[in-house]
Amino acid sequence: MSTATRDRRDEEHGTPRDERTAVVTALRLGWSMADAYHHAQTADLTGDGPRSAPAPPKLSNLTELAGRHRLGMYLDGVDVALAQIAPLTTAGRTVPSTAAARGATEAGRETLLRALDDLNIDVLRWTMATNHRVGVAYRLGRSLADTVRRGDAGQLAARFGGRHLQISRWLDELASVLPPYSAAVVRRSLAAWATAVGRATVGDPGEAGLAELARELRNQGDLWQDVLTGGLHPRDLLDEENWAVIARNVVIRDRKLVAQAARGIFWPVLAPLLVVLLAVVGVSAAAAAGSPTTRAAVALVGLGAGLTAIWRSISTPTLSVAAEVNRPLLDSELVVQMTARIDRPLAAARRAGRAGRQRRRPADDGSKYVAHDSRIDLP
Repeated sequence: MSTATRDRRDEEHGTPRDERTAVVTALRLGWSMADAYHHAQTADLTGDGPRSAPAPPKLSNLTELAGRHRLGMYLDGVDVALAQIAPLTTAGRTVPSTAAARGATEAGRETLLRALDDLNIDVLRWTMATNHRVGVAYRLGRSLADTVRRGDAGQLAARFGGRHLQISRWLDELASVLPPYSAAVVRRSLAAWATAVGRATVGDPGEAGLAELARELRNQGDLWQDVLTGGLHPRDLLDEENWAVIARNVVIRDRKLVAQAARGIFWPVLAPLLVVLLAVVGVSAAAAAGSPTTRAAVALVGLGAGLTAIWRSISTPTLSVAAEVNRPLLDSELVVQMTARIDRPLAAARRAGRAGRQRRRPADDGSKYVAHDSRIDLP
């Protein structure tokens, strides 16, 4: 089947020609929608914001934009994402419009929130009908943005109270169309954050506090977004130490696999072959004419040839199997090390928690002649 025929058939059935691009764009779209809704809930959308009469000393930054201008920026991002996905869908499908949400900006906060939610429902229906995985990517981006939203420490337990399990299932479903390693790395990092929040909620002294975790969560979310959308390849963060750890662990695993394989095939395969080889060499040496030195040479030549033949018959399939097995082993080690590099905000929260506990440690006013209980700083 020609490429043109296959593309035409894909268009007839509504299958995107470049599904990975559509999925990544839909993830950004979901993130932008969640940011727009949260901004509409919290920002002052009246007026143009504080602007001095003279021109500002430098160009205005994103954080200096008036509330309604920033909301317009989020809606612009939604329009751009919809326009990028639309050509990958079946012709004739109506693309959701942000016009109603833009028109509701001056109508009051509640009206605007309802208009944004209506837009969200339209986008959700459109993406799910366009392609199931595109719809899942939209839901993934929206849920991740809501999970890492800045807030107080009391909100963390609710955000990681089960939502991360659904996000992990979506990551598994989209792993084949997201950038390489991104789904596995974010899933593992998300699990580490869920564990940290759970331990902090019950007051584990070896974990960072909820306040420290809440301060770093948004930074972690930005890294997750960069990894999932292809803006950051986690492998680029690995340094010489990470690669040394990966090489060491892979070599150790390979050595264990080789030892197990050798034990497994020795008695059923190697032992009978060696017995037959020794018998043939012994008979050949005994039947050979000449001095004992000649017979010994015949035996050595026969033994070498036999061992070479056995090695060739076993090494080819063994090396083929080792290549197949070694790839997932290397990938798993890469994911572990890349996750450790991506989890820098979590490590920063834990360092801040340890520093805070050390500052809060009470002074020792006891007698210098009486031993006191030692406090163990748990990792």
